[in-house]
Amino acid sequence: MNERIGFSNKPTFAMKALLHSRTMVEKEGYVATGVLAHAEGEMMEIELTEFKNFELGEPVSLTVYSPVGIHRLQSTIIAKAEGSIAVIFPVRSLAGLDEKRESPRIDIEARGTISRTYSQEVESSKGEKLTIEATDSFDIELRNISNTGIGFSLMSPPTLANGDILMTSLSLGFKLECKIEIIRKDDGSEWKFYGARFQELDEQQQRALRAYLLRMQIEAYFKLKQEKASAKKSR
Repeated sequence: MNERIGFSNKPTFAMKALLHSRTMVEKEGYVATGVLAHAEGEMMEIELTEFKNFELGEPVSLTVYSPVGIHRLQSTIIAKAEGSIAVIFPVRSLAGLDEKRESPRIDIEARGTISRTYSQEVESSKGEKLTIEATDSFDIELRNISNTGIGFSLMSPPTLANGDILMTSLSLGFKLECKIEIIRKDDGSEWKFYGARFQELDEQQQRALRAYLLRMQIEAYFKLKQEKASAKKSR
């Protein structure tokens, strides 16, 4: 036997290998079969003619019959639309998935503030050197958000630089207050766009952010489906 310790011979697969696979959705006393149509971030969509027989919040068992094997997962109904249901994507249950998955970047319109603290040395009337700290705050317009960071617009000035660490307070239906690090910037004529990475989110903040992202992802995805359906009907 010539197997190397610490290495697995089990094949891996990409998420797209599961798309369009026949999927069985089972709850207590009832089973229906549909097609796995979409999987991204924290959400999976299953096209299902019997979607009305499932309720929001119901736990379900999923069996995905894919070209890369049969996968059995436990999940929960989180949304319904005409002809489909959405369930939480239990990515950790998919043994062999070779993609590192993060929540997608979601376009939003929300507000927040950023603040930065700086120090300055001054000389007192007695000739002593004193250090004075001051804080500047600025309003920002959020443009997108993910579980790792935000994109925002800021009226110039001020000018921020890559690597700057700032405090931020974001209005997302709840207050998210944390540090961010500027990782990129795009200069405009009047507004400047910045990309920033979250720093040191605690467990409670991570849960609240994950719930927010999931809700926004569901709303955006099903809004797009409705727009596409309306466009087809108008042709």
